[in-house]
Amino acid sequence: MNEIVAWFKGDTSQAEGVNREQIEELFSELGLQTEISEDPEDLRLLLTRIRPVLLLAETSDAGVWQGWDIITEYRSQGSFMPVMVIAGEGGSEDTVAVFEAGGNEYMKSPLHTGEFRCRVMNLLWLTGRRRGLESFIKIDGLMLDSSRRLVSRDGARLSLTPKEFDLLYYLAAHQGEICPRDEILRHVWGYHFHADTNVVDVYIRHIRIKVDKGYRNKLIHTVRGTGYMLRAPDGGPAGL
Repeated sequence: MNEIVAWFKGDTSQAEGVNREQIEELFSELGLQTEISEDPEDLRLLLTRIRPVLLLAETSDAGVWQGWDIITEYRSQGSFMPVMVIAGEGGSEDTVAVFEAGGNEYMKSPLHTGEFRCRVMNLLWLTGRRRGLESFIKIDGLMLDSSRRLVSRDGARLSLTPKEFDLLYYLAAHQGEICPRDEILRHVWGYHFHADTNVVDVYIRHIRIKVDKGYRNKLIHTVRGTGYMLRAPDGGPAGL
């Protein structure tokens, strides 16, 4: 069963800077389903039915939002729920107000989807609320531990930058599948348009040096004219 994100859509004016379809798709990729509420009373009733792994709140008055009382009441019953707030324009005082009220993450719209994904994952890792997310991926001798962002091959620790890890993890999570460059840009970098950039190719070269150099069995493969694929050698073990 999928883990659930409670999604409070309290201020429709925020939708201009929030691509909700992309957020829904991202949650789906992470194995998370959403339950929607559109006013504080809806949220209160929702929290009597489910125990979400995350509350995503869209609101323009985040510091004085009525939902904070509901969250405090929910937490007082012994159930901790991380809260991510999406707001419009605001300064440092608004950010402080959100955290003082009980928020755990705060982002302003328009959202950078790649950053949003990382912040969601970080909240779930830090709170241990990621039962629906796989922590380890093993492909041949390559091991990725998403909870600690560690990579090794045949027991040897590999040193990757944060973005290199994100790219390698994306390829590993789609092992055996062709990953087009534009999809990699969209999911790893948050680009939602055709970007005239060779950033993917540059990062792939860096990762290949760290992951495949010196190994007879290569794991990262180029799909000419399309993108890249990470797969185990024929007959080699692969799995999540």
